[in-house]
Amino acid sequence: MTAIRHTHSDIGSNTLFVTSNNPMAIVYKISSNYQQLSAYILLKFILGKNKLAHPSIVIPRAKIYFINDKQITLNKNFMLDRRMSKSSSQNGFTLIELMVTVAVLAIIMMIAAPAILTQLARMEAQRIRYGITDTLKLAKAESVIRRQNLLVCLSDGNGLCHKNSNKTLLLFVDNNDNQHFDKGADELLETQNLNPKYGTLHLRAGKRRYVRFYGDSGKPRGHFGHFKYCANSTYSQAMYQISFSQGANITFKPNDSHPTGCGD
Repeated sequence: MTAIRHTHSDIGSNTLFVTSNNPMAIVYKISSNYQQLSAYILLKFILGKNKLAHPSIVIPRAKIYFINDKQITLNKNFMLDRRMSKSSSQNGFTLIELMVTVAVLAIIMMIAAPAILTQLARMEAQRIRYGITDTLKLAKAESVIRRQNLLVCLSDGNGLCHKNSNKTLLLFVDNNDNQHFDKGADELLETQNLNPKYGTLHLRAGKRRYVRFYGDSGKPRGHFGHFKYCANSTYSQAMYQISFSQGANITFKPNDSHPTGCGD
């Protein structure tokens, strides 16, 4: 039998005498007095470092044990704090590391920005080129199929045609013959949303603000000229012309082989 006796009836006296040759009884008695410590260690193991909701657990008093007539003393107040478990490896970034990362990214963006903008300008120029070319081809075919005169023009809105507009490209049947698209009176066949950000568009067909494709031949006779895409000075390599002849031949002319005269 295991004999455990208290020298005082007052449990709060903090002095305990254990007379036993069974070490398991001693361990059990000690651990029962440190339930908070055991719970903390268990939570620490499960949740990982720096995950506990409570920053510290304090075991308030010193305890003296006598095991086989040998005195064992636990020193004063025993406090476990999250700071004691702090290790050199921590999750996340410090403020300095974050600042350095942001600074490096900013420098990279400053170096790469010109090349990125140049590529965007080229993509825009290519998109507008194909849009204008497709509309001119469609006007040529539809004028013959419909046996009607069709107009192609640049417009900034409200259907008004202008040779230096940028917003849209219109293809329509001009029923009232006023060289503008009037909703309700004219028939809109196609609209291309252009909206260039890195350049401007211009139509050069004599003094006209439109190109007319005749229904009897599908040709813009007397209306030859070109559309001109003028890029900003930074992206000058993207400039070009799209020419259309009286025989409805459509030709792409880049600036390096056929100067657009955009700077004039």
